[in-house]
Amino acid sequence: MSPSIAVLVVSCDRYADLWPGFFAQLDRHWPSRPWPVYLLSNSLEAGRPDLRTIAVGEDRSWSDNLIAALARVEEDYVLLFLEDLMLNASVDAARLAEVAAWVAEQRPDCVRLNATERPDEPATPLIGRVKEGALYRTSTVLSLWRREVLAALLKPGESAWQFEIIGSERSDAYAGFYITRRDIFPVVNCVIKGKWRRSALRRLERQGLRPDVTARAVMSRPEELGFMLRELRSRLFKLVPMRYRRRLRGWLIPRTA
Repeated sequence: MSPSIAVLVVSCDRYADLWPGFFAQLDRHWPSRPWPVYLLSNSLEAGRPDLRTIAVGEDRSWSDNLIAALARVEEDYVLLFLEDLMLNASVDAARLAEVAAWVAEQRPDCVRLNATERPDEPATPLIGRVKEGALYRTSTVLSLWRREVLAALLKPGESAWQFEIIGSERSDAYAGFYITRRDIFPVVNCVIKGKWRRSALRRLERQGLRPDVTARAVMSRPEELGFMLRELRSRLFKLVPMRYRRRLRGWLIPRTA
């Protein structure tokens, strides 16, 4: 039998003000979703009959919340979405169906669906393998995970950032990590360190969406410029072959356990 898949929107009550915009863009750009949608929250409900809210209680840590939510998901695979990554164009349904068919046949551990990295070796014209030792191998962004593997790699108390860095080292025990060569979900990163990006607000407003900006601050122009410079640095870092980046990053920025 083909494995079952669910979409899991990882959030918390502090980001509930983003839910209306997130789901409005989801409906606009992915109206024919083939899989059920779950929302991870602490106690609040999204108020939508077409999704199931998993309220995990007190906000302990990103990983603790996700561990608790995964225990209440029955599907074999979960597609992780973050509430501050809002769709701004139509989902590539044809490529998504191609990935789903490949997952049904190959049963990988994880497939990243945003082409932010080049794979180490090809698996199909669309999908390539990410070898052990790669930095950010356990990406939290738009990744289709075998649920039991994700649960095994999560460590209580870790933030999302720690999971991506330290969890990548734990992921070396699993061979089946992949990434697509094309973006499947075109998204805009709307909120950085709790603040709206000015450029993201403009892009959403051009689509007729006017988010409530009274619930959280908007980045100042200097703050947005600083973020853009950090993004540029990240892009330059990606010129280093993926298999060397974890070692290089360890030299430049010591990890915290």
